[in-house]
Amino acid sequence: MIRGNGRVVVVHVEMAAQIGRMESMLLSQIDYWLERSGHFVDGHFWVYNTLDEWARQLGVSGSAIKRAAQSLEKQGLILRRHLARAPYDRTLSYTICYERLREMGFSAGRRSLSARELADPWDRPFTAVCGVDEGEGGADKWVI
Repeated sequence: MIRGNGRVVVVHVEMAAQIGRMESMLLSQIDYWLERSGHFVDGHFWVYNTLDEWARQLGVSGSAIKRAAQSLEKQGLILRRHLARAPYDRTLSYTICYERLREMGFSAGRRSLSARELADPWDRPFTAVCGVDEGEGGADKWVI
């Protein structure tokens, strides 16, 4: 076994082939933090970091994170929102559309939660809000 003091980044090879390598890395990192998140808003658990913080965690540039996040959002795999109450706070919060991942053939969802077996409805993943906006711009915009 290789051991060291450095960080480890998980890359799912099949997912990387389907959605992109950087996208897969960012999605895995968001999933890692969602597992530990207790921040529940509008039917989703959310995590937040600045672009620079995501970049530091993954060992890449902030612009690479920005491109990957835009790609994941366009693919309908994540939602990004400004959840801070202060108007000057531009920190984005992120959540994953696990239903979309399952549609793509990946086993996905908070590991500590089973959507069909939970007694507390507030802990159930709320997947109905992840969908395509069929409005003026066509079917290319994912909305809450």
